[in-house]
Amino acid sequence: MSITPFDGPIPGQSLTDEPGNYPWERPPLHADPMDALEVYMEKLGNEEVIDDITDMLDLGVPINTVAGAMLTMGVGEGLHTVDVKFILKPLVAAHIQSLADVIGVDYKVSMADYRDKDAEKAEKRKKILSAKLMDKLDVEPSKMDEGEKIMQEAQQTLEAMPEEEEPMQEEMQQEAPTGLMAKGQ
Repeated sequence: MSITPFDGPIPGQSLTDEPGNYPWERPPLHADPMDALEVYMEKLGNEEVIDDITDMLDLGVPINTVAGAMLTMGVGEGLHTVDVKFILKPLVAAHIQSLADVIGVDYKVSMADYRDKDAEKAEKRKKILSAKLMDKLDVEPSKMDEGEKIMQEAQQTLEAMPEEEEPMQEEMQQEAPTGLMAKGQ
């Protein structure tokens, strides 16, 4: 099951389609973040979801990627809006982390925890994690349970993940200030 450029929508399709065909084009089911959080707490109580999440953490997929994948699916299903996704991400990630602690699974919180100094190594690690998830997903899409759908979304998130921005931020902080405001230093 590979993703090709032809699997996506045709450019300009949204301008010719009838509005409201997709769940994210309609008002969300949960406008209140706390209501949406309850939905995710129920999902994280499902045995199939917990098993698939622990499998992902065992493979080395970071908790932030798993939480982001769950929340992106929620936006796509029309459960909540993107801004609610950003509000809930730290809460869902903390809950997944506490589940991993209780179960005793080793985990990484983010890709930055791998401490790959070389961008090439970081990219290779993302590809390896994505390939491991792809191997686990040999189920027909129509027969996927909730946990397997999260795995698929996490795999797609890893493939689309940009390179680390942290080293660039460190470089920006190390540069000496220039211009009018730098004279006072």
